[in-house]
Formats: sequence, C-alpha cells, structure tokens
Amino acid sequence: MASIVLRNARLIDGIADQPRDGATIVVEGERISAVGGPEIPVADNATVVDLKAQTVLPGLIDTHVHTTMMDKESLPLFLAAGVTTARDVGGKLEKVLQLRAELNSGRELGPRLFILGPLLDGTIQSLEGPFAEMLDSVPSVDAVPDKIGGLLKTGVDGIKIYFSMPPDTVRAVIKFVDKRVPITAHLGYTHSLDAIHAGIDGLEHVLISPYNEFCAASMQFGAGASMLNPTFFPTLLKGWEEADLKAEGARNWIGTMVDKQVNMGTTLDLLWLAKFGSDAARCDPDRRLIPPMAIARQEELAPYLGERPDLDIASPPAETPSAVRALEKHQAVTRALHEAGGLVVGGTDCGGLAYPPPGFALLREIELLAEAIGSMAAIKAVTATAARYLRQQNNLGTLAPGRYADLLVVDGDPIRDVRELRKLKTVYRGGVAHDPQTLLAKVPQRHLEQAG
Repeated sequence: MASIVLRNARLIDGIADQPRDGATIVVEGERISAVGGPEIPVADNATVVDLKAQTVLPGLIDTHVHTTMMDKESLPLFLAAGVTTARDVGGKLEKVLQLRAELNSGRELGPRLFILGPLLDGTIQSLEGPFAEMLDSVPSVDAVPDKIGGLLKTGVDGIKIYFSMPPDTVRAVIKFVDKRVPITAHLGYTHSLDAIHAGIDGLEHVLISPYNEFCAASMQFGAGASMLNPTFFPTLLKGWEEADLKAEGARNWIGTMVDKQVNMGTTLDLLWLAKFGSDAARCDPDRRLIPPMAIARQEELAPYLGERPDLDIASPPAETPSAVRALEKHQAVTRALHEAGGLVVGGTDCGGLAYPPPGFALLREIELLAEAIGSMAAIKAVTATAARYLRQQNNLGTLAPGRYADLLVVDGDPIRDVRELRKLKTVYRGGVAHDPQTLLAKVPQRHLEQAG
C-alpha cells in the first residue's frame, strides 16, 4: 500500500494549544500512521507532498445537522467547506439509516455520518410536511423500553430528546439508555438542570435548552409551550435580552455543566443574521449554495413572511435588536462555560435552517465561537471536543497515529483569523484527497442575480 507523506506543514493537531511548524504526517490507506518532524523516514513508493508551511488541521465536525432536509446532490458542500464528519440529530429513521450507509460506504459523496434517528417528543405537535416526519412520540414512561430499545437495536449512534417531553419521561429515557450511546436534547418543558442531574450527555442550542435557567420565572417555558406559537421567538429573545448572567441560576447552571462535563452544542449561527445583517446576506456568495429543498421550504413561508426577493434567507426573529443582544448573551454564556472548564461543541442546525448553507454554516459558527472563546478553542470545539461528544475520539478529531486521515490543508493561518479556513486547498477524507472547487462544481448552484 503506497503512503502519502505531507511534509513541511504547520500543524494544528487538535491536541496541543499551539501549532507546530515543520511537521510531517504520514497516511497509510484511510488512516494516519505517523505524525512528527522532518526526521520521519519516507518509503520509496510514497507520494510526498511539500506543503510549504501551509496549515494542516483535523477535518471539521458539525454535530448538529438534518441531512434528510437537503438534497443528496448538496451533500458535497460539507467536504467543500472542510466538514468531514456530521451528526444528524433528527430525521426519519429509515431515511437516516439509508443515508448513513450510503455516505459511510462511499456510494454518496459527503461527510462521515452519525445518526440519532427521530426527534423524540412527548405529545407531538400538529405538523405537516418534512419537519413532521422527523418527529416521533414517547407518550409515557411506560413506552420508553419499547421505543428506545427499538431505536438502539437499529444501531443509532445516539438519542435525541425534544422540546415537549416531560421531565419524568426524560429521566426514564436517560436511565434506560444507561450510557450505551450519547443522549442529547433540545429542551423546553423539561429544565436543563433536571436532565443534567439525570445524566444526559449533551444539550443543543444555547438559545433554547438552557433558557429556563437564565430567564425570569415569568418568561419560562412550561407544559404546553409550543415553538409554533407566534409569540415563542419574540418571548425567547426578550428573555435572553433581559437575562442576568451573574444571577444564581446562571452560575448554578454553569457550575453543574462543568461538574457533570455535559457537552453544550452551541448552534450560535441560529442568530447569524443578527451579526451579519440582511444586507450582507443578500450579497453573500454562499447564498448561491442553499440547497433547492431548502429554497422550496422557504418559498412556502411566503404567506407568513410576505412576498420578498430574499425569501431564501428570510428569518425575521434574527433581524431585530433583541436578536443582536440575545446573541451577545449566548456568546457570553459560551465564554463563561468554556473559561470554567466546560465542554463547548460547535453545530449549526443546517438542513433545518436554509441559510447559511451546509458545510459553510459551520464556518460561520466557528467565527462566532472564536469571538467568544478564541480561535484555537473554537477549532477544538469542532474537532477534538466534538469527536469526544460522538465517542469517536480514537478515530476522529485529532491528527495522531491510528486516526482516520480526515484532514484539511489551508493556505492561511486560522489561529490568527478563523476566517482563513476559507482558504481551503485540499480536504482529505479517509486519505482520499478532494479539491474544494471540484466539489463545488458538483452541487446545485444559483446565479445570485436570479437568487430572489
């Protein structure tokens, strides 16, 4: 088996807190066989690539995607942005099982995929269309063994608890799973501290899951709360805007998250437009990459949003002053959790959100994370820490012998400025090199002047 030897790299390995210059990485087949300096010997039949001090880092991991909500033809977008692994956190079971098999076998071009199956709620809200098929019900504690046991038998990589599941059922699910796979949650009715004390492994969305621990008691979610209520998002943003991050409840949440080492999947990009602005988004080159399925769903919202030329990016709650201040609070919570020793993990909700598009959404998430916790910590949040969250730290997330050869070659310095991750020259998935521009040529794109 011929090896690939990457010489003279500036290495961000996902382990050390500082890059290393002059590094050598040896790839044998789909895995890394050696990492060191120029002293590493080179086999006669090896392909040697002199990187001329370009940066090499682990492939990025998006821990919060909905792959069945995007066209298969758009899946190479992940690789084109440097995302070599993704975790689907909510999809119709049969669909995500099939897609995982197709991606992980190489029949479909895209990231390695880990799946959690459907969003497990209590009483399912009245929904129709593609979002409805992502949901499944665990109507009572008595239903837990059959429902969760059935999912585990199919080989899901984790379990996802959803917004309306009541506390007793949440505790029963966590107890039944008993750490066999990771459990995460997008919480609403159940307070996050209840789930943390019960032994949950992760939470999704700083915006939503810990909300009850930070907002005023009069604004908390309770039984019967619905994300379909027109007042839901305005109330949510107002609650964050007024939240006191130094209050006892906030300090207790951070301390407990650290003590229990629960992963916080941030999805700061849910409010990306609050930072970026609609005017900039309308001119954003990434906009041409929004999957056709997502555009079609956005067009269905025209009766609610009004006829406008930018329906593909429209997200009214993210365009308000309250959203700007809420995002600042979310970044502050992320910073406080990180500085206290907590686990911060990046994810995007792409597929569930139309814009930013798959893969490139994680680049936006990294930018927001870097503002909160610094560039190196932001990169680790989507590499080494994310791999541990998936319980794949022996395979992914770091560049070390035995790991998959999922790595990026970047002609820039993402520690100085994480936006330089966009200077991606080559992405390796399992030792196979891909050119980002060639990947982009494979996916559906629109001309910006026709995007509206």
